Amino acid sequence: TFRGRPLFSRAAQTQQASTRAHRCPSPHPVRGECVESCRETLSMLPRCLPRTRNAALSMNRLQPARLLRLTSSALVDGSSQSNVPLHFRGTPHPHPLGVEKPLWVNPTINHVWSEDEIKDRLATQPRHTPTQLSEKIINYGIKGLYWAFNKATGYVAADPTPSSIITRLLFLESIAGVPGMVAAQHRHFASLRNMSRDYGWIHTLLEEAENERMHLLTFICAFNVTPFQRAVVFGMQFGWAGFFIPLYILSPRSAHRTVGYIEEMAVYTYSNIIQLMETPGTKLHSEWSSKPAPDIAKVYWRMDDNAMFVDVIKQIAVDESNHRDVNHTFAEMAWHDVNPYVHKHIQDAGKAYDYWKSKTTAVEGRDLDYLMNEKPEPKPEPKPQS
Repeated sequence: TFRGRPLFSRAAQTQQASTRAHRCPSPHPVRGECVESCRETLSMLPRCLPRTRNAALSMNRLQPARLLRLTSSALVDGSSQSNVPLHFRGTPHPHPLGVEKPLWVNPTINHVWSEDEIKDRLATQPRHTPTQLSEKIINYGIKGLYWAFNKATGYVAADPTPSSIITRLLFLESIAGVPGMVAAQHRHFASLRNMSRDYGWIHTLLEEAENERMHLLTFICAFNVTPFQRAVVFGMQFGWAGFFIPLYILSPRSAHRTVGYIEEMAVYTYSNIIQLMETPGTKLHSEWSSKPAPDIAKVYWRMDDNAMFVDVIKQIAVDESNHRDVNHTFAEMAWHDVNPYVHKHIQDAGKAYDYWKSKTTAVEGRDLDYLMNEKPEPKPEPKPQS
């Protein structure tokens, strides 16, 4: 069974048990499991997983390790509510420490925007006016790429199609997740190399990278991603990282200014999407106005069960406005200035801690050893008698 539901029929379970009972001529070199038994297991995969089953059975020379990975990834919740692939998969294998494994959750420390904060931050869209030559080159370059991408994807701002918006969102979030990680890594190595403090920048940059990655995973869980869209994301990530890494090494201020301009574009894009989703008669209103929020978004932004997809877009839009302000601020600061956003992380950490304490099924491990058994009391040696 998996999550309380039988995965195979009783006859299939009997056949599987008899298959495991035979002496395997080719056990797995590390785990010692029977490869033939795994092939039998794959042949009995339920009909709700046809692509996994057919792909596995068509591989006559499938390597044991890859075969086991494929089996594990196939044994997930077989719910027919959505055809969208899962990205945080369960596993039927027992926990190595013998403890019960709850449903996966991500205890992230991120800011959850209230309704008042959303209205306040989306009421205005400040744009930075480039003054230096480098800023003008970067700003006009981004606007040129924006125009070219609109032409290539068939994007019409007045009433875009959902498919063009999906491509746009995947592209935008895949490149937006690069700068924070690159900058944090660069400052981390500089701190180690120079044996100096970082003054709080690394945490904010890593939070930005994690936040953008969760945006991307939310869209992947909400839509069926086409091979073309995956190819665009794959190619642009290499191209964008190849440009941004040397830019940050040469001029961190210019790099942060670049991200600030990109986030301005992101805020405009998401604000336009929200307006279209809430305007009857548009393509986005017809397709997405009644679309529920994916589960991963409900967990990440701590939403109610009845949250809608437009609520997710609002949270993402305000996230991007925060990244815009952070990067434009960092572009004005010196390398050794103190990060002014540290206090915000402290407040968010306290709220997240209270929330996740009430949601997770963690057990107190103070009186347990590493194997989750009762920890023995220390026994001091008796003092020698004089």
